[in-house]
Amino acid sequence: MRKRYFTTGLLIFTILTCMAQIPLNHEKKLFVSPEGKIFVNKALPVYFKISTTPDDKSPSYTMPSEKTPKYANPMFFDSEGRNTLRSPWAVDTITKKIVEPKMDIQFQVYADGIAPKSTLNIINANKFIKNGIVFFGKELQTVLAASDELSGLDVTYISINKSSYEASSKLKPIFDTEKEYIISYYSVDKVGNVETPKTEKFQVDLTAPKTTFTIIGESKGKVLSSKASVSLTAKDSLSGVNKIVYSINDGPEKVYSFPIPLSVLKDGKSKINYFAIDNVGNKEESKVIATSTDKINSNDESSTFSFYIDKEAPEVGFEIEGDKSTGKLLYISGRSKFKIIATDEKSGVDKIMYSINNPLLNQTYTSPIALTGIGLQTVYFAATDNVGNAALAKSQQIFIDKTSPNTSFAYNGRLYTNRDTTFINGDTKIILAANESGSGLQSLQYSIDGNSKSVYTIPFSIDKEGFHNFEYLSTDNVNNEETLKRRSFFVDNKPPQIHYHFSVKAIGEKTVRDEKYTIYPSNTMLYIAATDNATGGEHIEYKINGKQSLNNIPVKGLIPGNYEIEITAFDMVHNKSTETLQFAIEK
Repeated sequence: MRKRYFTTGLLIFTILTCMAQIPLNHEKKLFVSPEGKIFVNKALPVYFKISTTPDDKSPSYTMPSEKTPKYANPMFFDSEGRNTLRSPWAVDTITKKIVEPKMDIQFQVYADGIAPKSTLNIINANKFIKNGIVFFGKELQTVLAASDELSGLDVTYISINKSSYEASSKLKPIFDTEKEYIISYYSVDKVGNVETPKTEKFQVDLTAPKTTFTIIGESKGKVLSSKASVSLTAKDSLSGVNKIVYSINDGPEKVYSFPIPLSVLKDGKSKINYFAIDNVGNKEESKVIATSTDKINSNDESSTFSFYIDKEAPEVGFEIEGDKSTGKLLYISGRSKFKIIATDEKSGVDKIMYSINNPLLNQTYTSPIALTGIGLQTVYFAATDNVGNAALAKSQQIFIDKTSPNTSFAYNGRLYTNRDTTFINGDTKIILAANESGSGLQSLQYSIDGNSKSVYTIPFSIDKEGFHNFEYLSTDNVNNEETLKRRSFFVDNKPPQIHYHFSVKAIGEKTVRDEKYTIYPSNTMLYIAATDNATGGEHIEYKINGKQSLNNIPVKGLIPGNYEIEITAFDMVHNKSTETLQFAIEK
């Protein structure tokens, strides 16, 4: 592993070196420091000369080497750093005598063959490496640092994106453009040793990520199901997304890791703030998803809210189109229809389901239902809205009444039928009775001789003499109407007309207590009869002097005396007429 790492590092260094801009030409030279130290580039040849005066213009002579002429004039220093030239003994410059204690004289020359070392420090910016590419964020600054062990640093040079090298002191790199940068740099020391150029390659990323959201779950336009969730996705084309941060209703910020369920939002108005940060610290401006569970009002500025959250199922009810009646049960006719009504003020109604006599809702409602069958049935129904909220199923018992009432007709009183004609008198009551086993009786009506209808309440009689046409029908509470029924009858209110005569003629008259009597002989018989133009006579009866009724006709066997005979005649409907006779019988 160590060998592989070294090889890779060497390869990277070689590539970067090759990428570096070619350095400027720099002269190798000798340098005398302010302290008087002499530095010479180790690669340069060195010649030693001797002179008897310090004057630079005085004659000087190259010093020969008798022992090693081959390696002198020029000579090269073999050691980096300090090199020493010596004479055997020091001589006092005044007395010209050897200094005691004895010491040699030393001359120092510093050989410098080592180039400076430079480093590029990048500060004030976040760093991230992705797929071998180095990324830096905003406020990037570079600081070049260089050092030299011997003669000292002369100049550091820098090249940006393969431009010509310039002294770093004259160039202040600004990284305010989002692009790739290649920075090459090197240093030169006082004796012209040139550092091998180094290169740093990186990408400046100044753009924040962009976060988008998607809704997972059921939605309808701007209305969402409370079971839905918000999925956040951020994209960054350079350093990449580091994290997405969100908060709910200005609460603590959290790192997004999975979709945010809308069920965590409060009723009423809520909001989700979110933003993303990339790997070099670029932060996106916070975005807002504003939600409300309040009812959508057309007067509101709907743009205020990104979404409305629909937590409520549709409201479901019904109405009957056509005939209906309520009591212990809801009654409808066979002509009526069951209309299901569902409303949802947010996402709207998606579908309505129903079933008949089965709690399993297996039919889709499209239009009012015409119920078949007769009798008690149960309709089950429910609805769902466009975001999946389902109303609890409701049920309604309905009695389907398709049967009309049946009305009976009866007389209470004198009644006589002759062939196809029924005769009644003015006291005979007409009785109507309706039989209704379903929704109940609404009305029983009748009319006489085509006149306007009347509502039957109690038995009644008709006193108008003559023939009558009688029509009647019943209607139940869901308007099932009986087929019109008809009866005809004759009202006979006129009593019979009494007729009588005596079998012999009267033989005289007399007055008794102011009462006049016609006198008949003892063998007289009284004949009685009655006529009736309608029903005909039923019977005749009479009373003699107030005694019991008799009906033997003729009246005979009358003994002498005064008589008062009360004659009563009845027709077939018991209309009666009465007539009283006063007469006397004598021998």
